[in-house]
This record gives sequence, structure tokens and C-alpha cells, in this order.
Amino acid sequence: MNETPLLTVSGLSAGYGAGRMIADVSFSLCPGEILCLVGESGCGKSTVLKSVMGTTPGLEILSGEIVLNGQDLLRLPPRERRRIACDTFGMVFQSPGAAFNPIRSYRKQFAETLKSHGKYDRETFETRVAEAFEKMGLADVPRILSCCPYEMSGGMNQRIALALALLLEQDILLADEPTSALDATIQRQVAEELRRLRDVSGMAQIIVTHNLALAQFLADRVGVMYAGRLVELGTPDQVLGDPRHPYSRALIAAIPTLRGDMPRGLAGQPPLSGPADAGCEFCERCPVRENGCTERPYALSSAGGGHWTACDRTGGGI
Repeated sequence: MNETPLLTVSGLSAGYGAGRMIADVSFSLCPGEILCLVGESGCGKSTVLKSVMGTTPGLEILSGEIVLNGQDLLRLPPRERRRIACDTFGMVFQSPGAAFNPIRSYRKQFAETLKSHGKYDRETFETRVAEAFEKMGLADVPRILSCCPYEMSGGMNQRIALALALLLEQDILLADEPTSALDATIQRQVAEELRRLRDVSGMAQIIVTHNLALAQFLADRVGVMYAGRLVELGTPDQVLGDPRHPYSRALIAAIPTLRGDMPRGLAGQPPLSGPADAGCEFCERCPVRENGCTERPYALSSAGGGHWTACDRTGGGI
């Protein structure tokens, strides 16, 4: 894997209207690297993707930098930023229906999308589509291309959207829950194809998922988000095998195991108001909190070997 970052996000804060949804988010992404963002719903994972993509109406970047190949996208005119984003980033949405016009055939939408990226060839179109469909476990290409998205299930639309992302061959894939609508067999197939993209084409990926097993399988690095902040970042072995932050440990404790251990739930839910101005957002739910947690400023500290955590407090309860 190339160690020179393709994308660097520094101190990113963003929100809708007057409210912040994410704050102080920093990470880098190298060519051929997969970063998985995990955490409960409402923790800001999807907002990170949308902020990087930069095409979501109403989402305002409040501070920070998004540097792509040495160029800060936030300093560019909006039209230029959108052009670069569309050339560089592929997006797979959490809702598969959001990727397509529901009443236009896949054939027309695939052809128009490829033409807009300068990657359409009439003679090879169906062959290339068939190859992408095969990788997603899709058969009967002519029939699917003649259908409209409203005629397909959510899982089918998700696989077709992933096939389109493969055809575009962009530098970075941004995927929001790409396997959530799929059955277990197809999840494995799609996960293997995403990993193959990394290994063969060098496509970097940022994948939002609730599935920690998928993160363990796919990721080169895992970022745990809570209340709009990254609270832990490192390799899967570090974050999922030796978690330091109490929230990371709570997430892992909530997963059933093959040994028959009962999962331990976490009471409460993430704050819906986004990142706090001061103190640890997790302290109200944390079994190892101390008095100073309500005032301690947010910061990621090194746990060694590229492992970073906003808290390494250990103790009973998790």
C-alpha cells in the first residue's frame, strides 16, 4: 500500500443550519486503503462521507480541510469542487433507491452515467456491464438493464449500484452501509469484491458500516465514531482486538459470540444534538467515568503503533 495519502481530512466540522453534526474529524486515506467507520446510528458516520463528497444540499462545512492530492477542496469554487468530486469519488448510498431515478431503465442510467464520466463505449458496454454484474452475483443482464429501479428490491438495487461503481473505476469509493440490504451469502460476495478492488485496482475506500465483522474482514483501519467525533482509530486488530476507548469496548461487548456469551447491551443512546463544546459526550453512558470527564477537552492521543484513542480509561463494567 502506498504510504503517501491520497486524501487527508483535518479538523473537519460540519452540520446542517446552525447545528454541528461532526466536529474535529481527522484522518488520512492512502491509495489502496480501506477505512471503515463504525458506531451507532446518529454518530455522524454518513455526514463524514457527505462532507468529503461535497454535493449534499444544506450540508455546511464549518471548519477544517479536505485535501485531495495536495489540493484543499474547500478552497475551490463550488463548481470546480463538484467537478473534481465527481471525477474522483464514487458514492454508494445507504438507501439504494437514492442512486437511481426510479422510473428510468438501468440501461439508460448506466449509459448516461458512463458518458458523463467519459467512459462509455457502445461496442463494449454490455460486456463490461455483464462483467460487473457477475461480480455482484447478478445474472440475466439484458433483463435487468431493461428494468427500472422501482421494479427491483432494495437488495437488488444495492448490488446494481455497486456494479455501477465498479464500472466508473474512480480513485475513492465512498460507501454507506453497502451490504446492509443484502442476505448473508451476497454480503460475503460483495465484501470480497470490495477487497479485490483494493488489491487489484488500488481503489481507496471509506465504508460506513454497523457490521463489525465486515469491518474486521475489509478494513486496513477502523475508526469508531460517537456523537460526531472519532473516538478511536487504528488497525482492526488494535481497535476490535484491543479496544482502548470505553465506547469501543461497549460496542464489541454487545455482539453475540460463537462461544455462547450473552451480549451486553449499552443503555441510552448517542446525543442527538451532536458534538458537545466541552467534555466527553460518552460520559453519561460510560461505566468508568470520572468527575473530570465532563470538562476534559476532546483530543486523540497515541496508544502506540498508529493506534489513537480519545480515552484509555479502563475499569469494571465493560
